[in-house]
Amino acid sequence: MGLGGALPMLMLERGVGTMEQAIFSVVTLPFAIKLLWAPLVDSVYSTFIGRRKTWIVPVQAAIGTLMIMAGGRVDALLGPVGGTTPVDVKALTALFLAFYVLAATQDIAVDGLALTVLSAPNRELGATCNAIGQSLGFFLAYVGFIILHSKGLTTLGNFMRVWGWFFVASVAVVIAMAGNDEYQRPEGNIAVQMFETYGEMGRVLRLPSVRALAAVLLTRGAPFAVFDVLLPLELQKNGVRKEQLALLSTMLLPIAMASQAIVSRFFRQGATPMRIFVLAAQARLLQGGLATGLVLLLRTFSGSVDADVPLWLLGLGLLVLALGAVASSSMFVAQMAFFNRVSDVRIGGTYLTMLNTLANLGAQWPGTVVLTLKGAIERRPGSPDGFYAVALGSTLLGVAWLYVMRDHIFALQDRPASDWLATEADEEESKQKK
Repeated sequence: MGLGGALPMLMLERGVGTMEQAIFSVVTLPFAIKLLWAPLVDSVYSTFIGRRKTWIVPVQAAIGTLMIMAGGRVDALLGPVGGTTPVDVKALTALFLAFYVLAATQDIAVDGLALTVLSAPNRELGATCNAIGQSLGFFLAYVGFIILHSKGLTTLGNFMRVWGWFFVASVAVVIAMAGNDEYQRPEGNIAVQMFETYGEMGRVLRLPSVRALAAVLLTRGAPFAVFDVLLPLELQKNGVRKEQLALLSTMLLPIAMASQAIVSRFFRQGATPMRIFVLAAQARLLQGGLATGLVLLLRTFSGSVDADVPLWLLGLGLLVLALGAVASSSMFVAQMAFFNRVSDVRIGGTYLTMLNTLANLGAQWPGTVVLTLKGAIERRPGSPDGFYAVALGSTLLGVAWLYVMRDHIFALQDRPASDWLATEADEEESKQKK
């Protein structure tokens, strides 16, 4: 996933346009639709290997094997900077789409494992583990690669091959760990259980609480997508070099991880996740406005990719990006803590995956939309850079979203636990029929 975040920067260096970047952005789609095969992962397993490791182990090995095999081909698909061979965007999209399918499948099993391993009082800490793990993994693949690549110490293919072997080697570690996995034999027919899980998932999706939460999750990314997707490309296009962006990301990592840990402490002291979620969303909206101003300053003081960005401007950029990192990390941890709080442990992997799928879909589709809109604006003859138009529209949308959703989100936090369980709804419905 970190390499998937770095690839748009490499493509920008090779002249890939915004519309083609929009095509590549669909690689994150598996995390938005993994709900479709989550019941399969939750229901089919080996009692010898363990319910979750049945999927985690082979998927880990498959990711490593694919990285090793793709490492010999990916540099040719990307091509050299300034070369005459165009970047094969469609082939790169297909390759990373396969990576994301495997990663999304593994994510389903890991979500279920977290609910199994952690006790009820500590389930909200699973959100912190998830957030910190993703931050570290993204840092190694994104920042690590960018720095090494900028120094001429590696290519994308070599980097993938090395880490592919690490993935394969880590399979043994995964097998040895997670001793609290489930090993009991499932009762009844596996196929029947799987379809029952799909049915349970359907009943959960029909719950008023879940549908109300879905309205929040499916729209939450729209106000912020322009700053998540376009801002790094705009910074690079306006003079901030890849290695400088990597250095900024290195400085942001401990800030993001510290904010995740601090937010988790608030939960243990009784803070409600969704109130922190709203406060963090307000901070992200403020950061978006500041980021737009940062791009304007860059164009004023640097003006081109070859110009050196003043040190004071890089420092200002670090402050703006730090605000975004704290707000984004806090939103993620608060969201995941709320998911862990309301999920039904009987179908833990599927329930968490369902909520994460809704959240991922709400984060994924706006990115493709803003890239497409920016590309469409810039394709019109005589049109200015589309970034400002899209950024302004996103900021206004964010103000409207917070105004409409704020009280709605607080009401979700105050709903009783029984409102989130399909079994409770079924029993209530049966009583009404009687």
